[in-house]
Amino acid sequence: MKERRGTNLTLSASNLADFSSSYNADIDQLLVQFLQNQPRVSDLIHEFANSFYARLNNRAEYSLILARLSSEELEHLKLKQAQHLNLLLSPGLTPQMQYERALEVGCIHEMVGVSLPMLVETYHLYHAKMDDILKAAVLDEHQFEQLRGALHQRVQLDVEAQIASHARFDGEITSLLAALDEAIQKAGNLADVLRNTLQALGDFEGIAACLFSRPDAHGVMQIEAEGGEHGSAYAEALRSRRGPMFETQAANEAGNGPAGRAWRSGQIQINNSFQVDAALHPWRDEALRLGFRSSCAIPLLDESGQSFAILSLYSAWPGFFSAATREAMLRHIQQAMSHAIVHGEQTSVIAADLRLLYRECLEDGAVEMLYQPIIDLRTGKLDGLEALARLRGSDGKLISPAAFLPAFGNAGLLRLFQLGLEQICRDVHAWCDQYPDQNLSVGLNLPPDGLTQDAYRDSVFETLARWKLNPSILTLELLESKESLDVARRDARIAEFQQAGIRLAQDDLGSGHSSLLRMDRVPCDRVKIDQGLVRGALKRPVRALEFIYHLTLLAQGFGSPVTVEGLEDLGLIEAAAILGADYGQGYGIARPMLVQDVMPWSHTWSFPINPEQPCTALGALAGYLLWDHKLGMLADWPELAATFIKEPWLVHRYLDRGLNLDPELPSLLERTQILALQGKRSPRYAKMRSELIERLGNNWLNERK
Repeated sequence: MKERRGTNLTLSASNLADFSSSYNADIDQLLVQFLQNQPRVSDLIHEFANSFYARLNNRAEYSLILARLSSEELEHLKLKQAQHLNLLLSPGLTPQMQYERALEVGCIHEMVGVSLPMLVETYHLYHAKMDDILKAAVLDEHQFEQLRGALHQRVQLDVEAQIASHARFDGEITSLLAALDEAIQKAGNLADVLRNTLQALGDFEGIAACLFSRPDAHGVMQIEAEGGEHGSAYAEALRSRRGPMFETQAANEAGNGPAGRAWRSGQIQINNSFQVDAALHPWRDEALRLGFRSSCAIPLLDESGQSFAILSLYSAWPGFFSAATREAMLRHIQQAMSHAIVHGEQTSVIAADLRLLYRECLEDGAVEMLYQPIIDLRTGKLDGLEALARLRGSDGKLISPAAFLPAFGNAGLLRLFQLGLEQICRDVHAWCDQYPDQNLSVGLNLPPDGLTQDAYRDSVFETLARWKLNPSILTLELLESKESLDVARRDARIAEFQQAGIRLAQDDLGSGHSSLLRMDRVPCDRVKIDQGLVRGALKRPVRALEFIYHLTLLAQGFGSPVTVEGLEDLGLIEAAAILGADYGQGYGIARPMLVQDVMPWSHTWSFPINPEQPCTALGALAGYLLWDHKLGMLADWPELAATFIKEPWLVHRYLDRGLNLDPELPSLLERTQILALQGKRSPRYAKMRSELIERLGNNWLNERK
């Protein structure tokens, strides 16, 4: 049993006075006389225990509790009952000794779900059975009443101690829920939420283990975090197939345990006894080996009420999770953790052993920075680099951040930032020695809390100073996140960085609802358009280009140059340049590379496009969209519009290169040009416009093949 805070309570002076008459030399002498003259005391006590539980088993609320026990557990409980009665009959017993023992018994009763009303009722039986035992004593009437009164007072002290034990346990539940809420509030990401909450739950009296799991693509629940004294051991047993991994589907046995039922129903599922619950057979041996007697599976739910994860809790006590006070506790845990994860972040599923592996790699400093070039889309020259962290596994392979970042809490993210910054400064220092004329800035991702935590600021300035580097070599890329709660500290830190010469870039513009607001509230030196928008061109080319165009205009209107990420082929590079973006980055330019490969790449790189002469259908489409927007602005000047329409478009220049794969595109372009004279609001022009856009988009997709 875990040590309970405040278990060794002492009786107050007033309580000692109230019960002192039941613990004195006279009572001790009567007890000695009773025990010496009654050789069958031991038999009477065991008969008492048997009849006591037989009476309880005839009452519905007690029979439910007793039914959770195996025959061995029930016999053990009877033995404990007999030992406690022996204690009450012991000469030399003190009120404090009995009170401490009764507190322990009260804890056991609380663990198995015996409520206070039930306790009070059982002590009425105690009084009656105690009288039956005393009737066998060889005592005169006065001695009988004196001993009877003393023993009844001792029973009453038992009741008071158990009431105190129950009250304290209720207080511990309140403390647990407060600690859980505080742990969630302090967590910066999913890794912190899981570590903090599972530690709080695992430290709670009655909970021996807790597991957090989410299903993979096959519906198998992957354990991502564990807590409690035996959490790691049980997780390892399941991963080693000493018991099946939980599953979401009911098609087989592994999906019919509490976790599978909780996932499908969205309701908390309680198993009162591994011994007697047939559905728990696949997990029984390993659970009993670790001392588990009961469990519950709590489905964590999204805003639509659908399960997205399962929190499994295990106890060494049968029926622990069915006690009346536990229902509200489990509901609070479910709501608090569901809300924290849904409104924080839901990352990819990472098994607990992989989480541990990634953290060990980080602690060992096995971080390697790769560098991806960023080019000027007007000149084609190398403008800067983005440093991208990888973990080097024990097998020598590099692990991508998509795999390992969700495993790191705030402390891990800070260490990753510090290790990455150290490598960047070392590499830039070497570049400066070897290429003194090459003026590069290197971008490094700053975690969401990096603007308000002093540790990040101190790391930046200390590392730059130690390597004697100008702060202008560093660009801190601010990841999309929820708004900072400490706006004043955030703004002061931004000003501090910028005054030192460090540039700030807003990363992933367009990836979240707050991006446009952040452009206004967070003054950045550069904006990066999310590569997810760019990749959308593969499905809806015109929509992706419209996003790039309007976001570029908006950012430049705030005075921030724009970098478009995710430029994976010539068409995307060309389109971004034509739409007015300042800088580009992506596999079509260069993949992330080792430090020693950066400068050789820069000397062989040649800019493959001319924005005035598109060679891809996507570039031509970007040119047409620009032309179409200008046509709209000339709506009030029909003569200027007519002249503008007759001039060659970038689409014409694309067709003149003879690269077109669509033989109908030239005639379609000619008809579009004629209908444009009717004005942009003309339904016929609008229809032809849509067809031209679709043909150019399809042409680009065919070019990619």
